[in-house]
Parts: sequence; C-alpha cells; structure tokens
Amino acid sequence: MENFQWNFTSKKAVNEHAVTIQSLEYLKSIPDRRKTTRDWGSRVKSKYHKIIYIRNGSGFFESDKILKQELFKDTLLVIYPNTWYRCVPDSASLWEEYSVTFRGNYMEYLVENELFNMNQQVYQIGYNYEIDLQFESLMAILKNNSSSEDVGVQFIFIDILRVLYSNYVKNKNQIFRKEKIITDVESYIKEHVKSKIVFDDVARKFNVSYSLLRKLFKEKTNITLKQYHLMHRLNKAKDMIAESDLSFSEIAFQCGFENLQSFSKTFRAKEATTPSAFRRIRVL
Repeated sequence: MENFQWNFTSKKAVNEHAVTIQSLEYLKSIPDRRKTTRDWGSRVKSKYHKIIYIRNGSGFFESDKILKQELFKDTLLVIYPNTWYRCVPDSASLWEEYSVTFRGNYMEYLVENELFNMNQQVYQIGYNYEIDLQFESLMAILKNNSSSEDVGVQFIFIDILRVLYSNYVKNKNQIFRKEKIITDVESYIKEHVKSKIVFDDVARKFNVSYSLLRKLFKEKTNITLKQYHLMHRLNKAKDMIAESDLSFSEIAFQCGFENLQSFSKTFRAKEATTPSAFRRIRVL
C-alpha cells in the first residue's frame, strides 16, 4: 500500500460533541529511505487527540507522561492534547503506522468511562484483520474528498477505536491467563520437589499443550521446566544441609533424588562443591 496523508481543510466551526478527524496518515518507512519520510529525532506536540497504530516494526516511544520504552508491532499509542512525544523506529526496522488526529469530546467520554487511561499511552493490541480493513475504508472515503464530519466517517473511526480497545482487552486477558498458568506451574513444582514430575501431565492439569507450556515457561524464567524443578530440589537440599544434621542419604531421599550417588554428582556439578564441603562451610 502506498503512503497516504489527508488533512482537514474546512473552515466551518467544528462540532466538539462529534468526532472530527483533523488528519489521517498511513506511512511505510524503509530503513534506507527513512530520513526522507520524517524528522524522526524531533519531539512532537499534538494540539488534539491522536492515535498511532504500529502495524509493523519496532522502536521506542517516550512522552512527557511516560519514560522511554520499547515498541513492537501491533501496538496502539494514545496521545492526549498538548503533550509532547517521540516515536522512533529501530534503524533496521521496516516501519508501518496508521495515525489519526481528531478532535471532539468523544475521547473524554472514553477516558471518563475508563476505556482509556490518561496515565497509559502504550497499549499492546495484537493483530486483528478488521483494523486494516477499517483504516483502508476510512482512507478510501477521505481520498474522495468526503468531509471528515460525515456521519459515515465518524462511525468508521469510532468503530476503529472500539476494535482497538476490544482487541487490547482480549490480548490483556490472554497475557494474564498465560502469566497465571506459569505462576501456578511454579507453585506446583515447588510443592512437588520430592516427586518425580511428568510435565505432560502437568500441562494437561493446567489445560495447556506441553509445547506451549515449555515455550511460555522458558520465556518467563529463562530456564526449562526440568531445570526449574532441579533448582528447587537443590535449594531444598542446601537448606537441609545447613539447618539439620540429617545424613546426605536422607536429604537425597527427601529432595527426590534416586540415591546418594545421583545427589552427590548433581550437587557437585551445579554447586561446584560437595555436600560435605558445603556443610563444613556453613558450620564455620
């Protein structure tokens, strides 16, 4: 799709109770031509409300409301009137964005009803094919010189806001569910340190596929499920060595190791010392 820009030119008084689009832009920015598309390093101040939907690419965003943070594809930025911001693509990133500047009291209504938050400007939306279709419909209408005060234009734009917000809520709920699954699995592993855990069964217990569970767990903890289980076995063993006079055979049994030899070998490999040396150090 070609780059597109449209600006409101009517000199009529604007109905602030409606939604009036002041400008709409679709921009695809290729790294080696980036300097010709926009002064990306400059801070921008918007007189009106503005939304920017990052369809593709990565970069960073900062404003007078939030500190600099990373941006990724399928992200919505909400800019409030008279606030400065900076949105900059990574140097090697193919960047696509839709942006709409608009005025009217509708955004205040959304904020008052807690659909948007004045202290939050970055929303992880996730992909939804409807978003592309609606933006393309909006551009097609405005390209034919229709007024942005047209009821049809207002309806499409309000529907864009609806889809963006509903997608954000859906995406947020999915993220919450994934985080809860991992938190629950972590608790399950800690409660079953002594037991032999079959992680296929754990995945079924929490209604998720084993492959997805492994992926989500590694993303959050940077270690595998088996490594996490072993880590907590060793942590429990170290606590028991330091705080009790139990034999190493008994500690190995209570921490789920097959035998003393397996425990000693694993302990030395992971802790770079033997159980007996670890106990002597703790006693001192």
